[in-house]
Amino acid sequence: MIAFVTRMFTEIRALPREVHVLVGGQFINRFGGFVLPFLALYLTGKGIGMGHVAIVLGSMATGGLFGPIVSGYLADAIGRRNTIVVALVSSALSIVGLYYCQTLPQFMAVAFVHGFCSFLYHPAASALLTDLVRPDQRVLAFALMRLAVNAGFAAGPAVAGILFSRAPALIFYGDAITTLIFAGLAMLWLPHGLRTVTGKVTSPSVMWQSWREALGNMRRNRPFVILVISSLLMEIAFVQTFNVLALTATGRGLTPEQYGVVMALNGALIMFLELPLNQWARRFDLRRVLVFGFALVGAGCASFGFMRTQTGFFVAMVIFTVGEMLALPISQSYTSTLAPEAYRGRYFGIRGIVWAMAASIGSVGVWCYGQMGDAWWYVAGAIGVLGALVMLGTLREPAPPSD
Repeated sequence: MIAFVTRMFTEIRALPREVHVLVGGQFINRFGGFVLPFLALYLTGKGIGMGHVAIVLGSMATGGLFGPIVSGYLADAIGRRNTIVVALVSSALSIVGLYYCQTLPQFMAVAFVHGFCSFLYHPAASALLTDLVRPDQRVLAFALMRLAVNAGFAAGPAVAGILFSRAPALIFYGDAITTLIFAGLAMLWLPHGLRTVTGKVTSPSVMWQSWREALGNMRRNRPFVILVISSLLMEIAFVQTFNVLALTATGRGLTPEQYGVVMALNGALIMFLELPLNQWARRFDLRRVLVFGFALVGAGCASFGFMRTQTGFFVAMVIFTVGEMLALPISQSYTSTLAPEAYRGRYFGIRGIVWAMAASIGSVGVWCYGQMGDAWWYVAGAIGVLGALVMLGTLREPAPPSD
């Protein structure tokens, strides 16, 4: 065990310096994500009703559907670093702009812009990470990025709460400042990455033509089509844990504090176990690992349907989180294996669109739970397991290049 951990840290240190810049910047950015955990509270404090709060959040999610389309193209056309910097600077400006909104239409418009800008980042960052590391380092690199996200999210909201209690403006400016710090690090230390689109890259006709070529390539890439469909199903199930579980747990008698501990278990398991688990899983066919991970996400969701005690919720959360730790970073690594170099940014753009679609579709889960009660968890679990069954279709295809 000691030798395994030592080898893992040796491999982390061996990653290119630019990967550590990306990971460090990701931590700073997610740590400074002060606004979103308090946005609903801020809006209600401005006199906006809950129904209109949902509209504002929906506007942000809708913007997120369009961001990856542009980002996937820009990552291949103007370079990964330039796209990352544009995403970070525009995201910082739009989050500050949200603070100065006064009316519902203003909040909706700026929330849409912010959702669009914030979703510009991920396809470009994933494409750059793929550019920077060898195939055998990809699982580790994507797991390390997720660790940075979760570590930042674990620490950031507590600081945000202190800032918000002092003055709401502080969370908006603090969020923007940390995002701009990452933009500065990117400008100084990240490489451009590959640029594979030629011609007048700022022309809309060039962009749409390049997307048509990329989509044609994707349609012929059957393992990627299967991954997209199966991931959408799994991710719809996945978001239910963050949309509905609070209602289920407190409805069954858990206090908010007990529910918080259940959710903290998810973060703790990811913080301490995801890297070693992914290092261990690398020895297997990634497609089989994904089938298992997707199935565990579905099984975890279904388990929430019949748990009645905090201990029971702990068990269900462990099942769900093990699935999450296998499914999310390895699906990114598998995408990097399937994506041709010429279309890498746009492949990750499609994966970003799928995630945004899952979040939008999954948000209906709150209404479904209100209509169906506990039975909704079994439906959500079945959707996740269906994703695993669809993923089995990749096993009939030739094996991807070995790490």
